[in-house]
Amino acid sequence: MWLDYAARQALISVGAFARAPRLKFAAHASPLSFPQEGDVVVSLTTHGERISSAVAAISSLLLGTQLLPVHLWLDRGDFESEWPRALKGLVDRGLQVRCSDGAFGPHTKYFGTFAECAGTDTRVITIDDDMMYPRWFVEKLLNAAQADPGSVVAYRAHRIVTTGGEIERYRRWRQVRTTAPSHLHFSTGVSGVAYPPAMVDYVASLGTEFLHHAPRADDVWLNACALRSGHRVRQVFPHPREFSIVPGSQRRALVRENLRGGGNDLQIAATYGPADVAKLLAEPEPGSAG
Repeated sequence: MWLDYAARQALISVGAFARAPRLKFAAHASPLSFPQEGDVVVSLTTHGERISSAVAAISSLLLGTQLLPVHLWLDRGDFESEWPRALKGLVDRGLQVRCSDGAFGPHTKYFGTFAECAGTDTRVITIDDDMMYPRWFVEKLLNAAQADPGSVVAYRAHRIVTTGGEIERYRRWRQVRTTAPSHLHFSTGVSGVAYPPAMVDYVASLGTEFLHHAPRADDVWLNACALRSGHRVRQVFPHPREFSIVPGSQRRALVRENLRGGGNDLQIAATYGPADVAKLLAEPEPGSAG
C-alpha cells in the first residue's frame, strides 16, 4: 500500500513544481478572500519551517470554486514569532490564525476548531499543510457530504482488514473502491476529510483523551471516534484521490518511515479495544459503488 502511494506521488509531483510558485503568488496578489463565518469551516495546523508549505496549501483553497472560513492553528512559539510575508498576505485575505492552548501535535489540526464549533451545527473539513488541493476540492467534498449527511466523507480511505478476530497490520489494509459508507472504512487526512456536526460534538466532548491512546496519530483517534459514535466513513469517489505534495515538504520521508517502522500499528492497538473490534467484525461488507 505504501509503496503504491509513493509511486503515485512521484507521478503526481511532476506538475507540482509548476503550480507551487503560482499558489504562493496568489497569497500576495489574489483579489479573493476567505469568509469569516459559515456552517462549514476548514481547519489545519503547521509548525516551524512547514509554514511555507502551509501557505501553498491554503492558497490552493483561496483559488477554489467554493470559499470557506479557514482556521490555521499554531503552537504558541510559532504564533508569537515573526510570520512569513506570504502568511501575512493570507491573513489579509481572511485567513484566521489561532493560537493552540496546548502542544497537541497532529491533533492540533482539528482540536481547537472542534472545541469552538461544538454545539453550533458546524461541519468541519480538515486538511494537511503540505498538500496542494484542486479547485474543486471543497465543492465535491461537500456534495458527497450532503448526499450522506451523517457520514464522515474523505477523498481517500483504507479498508480495515481483520484476520482471526483481530485487526491486521496497517500496511496490509486495502484501498477503498466504493462510495458506500462503512465502519470498515478508515479515512486518511492527507487528502481532506469532512466531519458532520454530531461527530464534531462527540470528539470535542472527549477533550484530550487522545493523549492516552494515539498522541501522534490523529487519523487513528478520529476514526475510532467515528466508529464509537456511529458515523460511517465514505469516499467521495469510488476510487481514492491523491493530490500534489508541496515540493520540498517531508511527506515522502513520512511514507518511508511508516513503511519501515510499522506506521500506526502501535497506536491502533492502544486505541481500538475489544468492543471496537467486535463492532468492526459485525459490520457487513461495503456495497458496490453508487
